[in-house]
Amino acid sequence: MVQKPKRASDVSTTRDVEGSDALTAGISPRPSCGATADDELQALSAEIVGLLNEQAFSAGDPRTEREVCESFSEIVQRHWGLCCVAVFLRGDDGRLRLCANFNHEHVDGERARRAARALAAEVERTGEEFHVRAREGAQSPELRSLFDDASLAEAAAVPIRTGGELIGALTVAARDGVRVSAAVGSMRCVGQAVVIALGNARRSAAMGEQHRRIESLVEELRRRTAELEEANLELQRVGRYRSLFLQRMSHELRTPLTSILGFAEILIDQERLTDTQRRFCEKIQSSGFQLQSSLNQLVDLSRLEAGQTELFLHEFSIRETLRESCAAVARLAQKQGVRLDCAPAPELGGIVSDEGKLRQVLYNFFAFAIGRSPAGGVVRIGAVPFEGDRLRIEIGDEGEPLEDHTRLFEPVDIDAPNECGTNMNELGLVIAHRLLAVLGGSVALHDLPTGGLSVHLSLPARPAGE
Repeated sequence: MVQKPKRASDVSTTRDVEGSDALTAGISPRPSCGATADDELQALSAEIVGLLNEQAFSAGDPRTEREVCESFSEIVQRHWGLCCVAVFLRGDDGRLRLCANFNHEHVDGERARRAARALAAEVERTGEEFHVRAREGAQSPELRSLFDDASLAEAAAVPIRTGGELIGALTVAARDGVRVSAAVGSMRCVGQAVVIALGNARRSAAMGEQHRRIESLVEELRRRTAELEEANLELQRVGRYRSLFLQRMSHELRTPLTSILGFAEILIDQERLTDTQRRFCEKIQSSGFQLQSSLNQLVDLSRLEAGQTELFLHEFSIRETLRESCAAVARLAQKQGVRLDCAPAPELGGIVSDEGKLRQVLYNFFAFAIGRSPAGGVVRIGAVPFEGDRLRIEIGDEGEPLEDHTRLFEPVDIDAPNECGTNMNELGLVIAHRLLAVLGGSVALHDLPTGGLSVHLSLPARPAGE
């Protein structure tokens, strides 16, 4: 790992100096020991490679752009013993901005920075290297004044480019012109190394930001997951309380309802009732049966949601069950002015299933089709063998097409009227759909070309595994 070089400002002098001597006292140029220019370049390259390796493989936090520029300015200063080193990078506004600045303690920092900015501005204007010798008088009076104020004899600036585009500038200055002249040849190499290091820093910063973003998303996901788990537990508790409430409510209502139905039946059997009284008693009985049916449906739904439904399997004739189910809704069809056409295929035999629950499924789907059909319409019911060991029951009506098939079996808007304007008890349809799934069946809905809806109920003829 490359040690962080000492800043030139940390170098102390050993004697009092004044004027120009003070600018070089305490600045120890790199001993050459007979080293050639190639040796110097090789030593500089080794330092740069060490810095890039540290940047690439350090386990600590990645260097920022400013830290990268400061590291290179320290390398340049230490290698040539320069008074002033500055690195400029292009900012968001497109102008070169000072990113890192290294000035010796004997140099007026503010004046040196003004001189460095002037050099960077010249590079930005021309896009070329710029070499200044303040004492030669070849430069503009303004520039010469800046260097005189800072007591600098010579300076140089090289552009930093990537892909042919100017992205920055490296400037150096010294009281001793020999130092700057020695540095200029290698500053181009330093500029290219700065480009590589900046690219690494930006990629590291982007990866760090992406990593932080991922960590934030993971933490947010954990938080949301915990909230969902808590909400799910709360829903389960609410579901249990609701099922318990429905069961207890059903039990509490069944006793008085049974009494109401019993007394209504006794009253209807009386011969001394007037027609109006008999009609009222029949209305009481009819409403009581309707309430009893609703209570049964609520209990069935709570059991289905709690997973407490039991199946009582035995073999029975599907043709006979279809005929009896049609007979069960015949009175409803007559009231609606709808004709039933039940024609199961003659080759249908017996099936093994829960006959009571299948009758409940058929009753609700038949009632749904009757409720959708207009007066004078026909509900067609058929059954055929389907896909080997399964059978398909088809129920076709002549009602209006459904706007959204997917919402038909959702327990929402139960009290809303259907397309025909009839208040149907769609809770029974929701229960029928779930009972069908318990029996191993499925349902498909199709709009008929001539109008109406065709409901296809698919059922296994035998339970799975038999």
